[in-house]
Amino acid sequence: MYFNFHDHYSFYKDKETSLSILEKEKIHTLFVSMNLEEYLSLKETFSDHPLISIGLGIHPWEVKKENNLKSLEPYFSSCDFIGEIGMDFYWAEQKEYYPQQKEVFEFFLQKAEEYQKFPNIHTKGAELEILSLLQKYNVPTPVIHWYSGPLELVEKYLEEGCYFTIGPDVGYSKITSELLQILPLDRILSETDGATSVEWVNGIYGEPDYIKMIVESIAKEKHLPLEQVREQLYQNGQNILPK
Repeated sequence: MYFNFHDHYSFYKDKETSLSILEKEKIHTLFVSMNLEEYLSLKETFSDHPLISIGLGIHPWEVKKENNLKSLEPYFSSCDFIGEIGMDFYWAEQKEYYPQQKEVFEFFLQKAEEYQKFPNIHTKGAELEILSLLQKYNVPTPVIHWYSGPLELVEKYLEEGCYFTIGPDVGYSKITSELLQILPLDRILSETDGATSVEWVNGIYGEPDYIKMIVESIAKEKHLPLEQVREQLYQNGQNILPK
């Protein structure tokens, strides 16, 4: 079996076909939500699905001037994990919302600590700020999604118990290759970040089984046998997810 530790259900064009591939290949998938509405839709659709875990989050691109964070309180006990959350000081177009990004992210870290649920974190352009906040809160096994920041911070993230997802740019990105040389195998997870994210990197529409290609590429980059890498990455996922 495989884990896809960061995926967006809404990115799939033919959702029925994509779901059938996920089920056929037995890919345990973590669907992140970008806002409350998406979380509620995912829960309604997949709350009893044995291969799907659902995260509650507000993506930094979805942060607004005013954020009704109290409305999220009833859902923390039922979500499988927290995410997608984080900060983005690179792609986010509304720079005037950067203070609100920090406020929302810190709120979710407080809840991750309170409910002891791991967060799935977007860090683009805000890697140092996010590291500082992780050092402030006692959150379980933070998952750092598609890291492309300063490599000198990676050891500090590892000291905070972080795992790192490796996604569709493996084999295409120099910084991801360098990141893989730093990361121990027992701190690596695989992700697709959704079908259109794969397409953005290499022009291939990424159905759920593209995760196999990602794991194969990780094995090549690490110069390790595929079966060893596949088994370790699956074990890593089992170590993080609630039993």
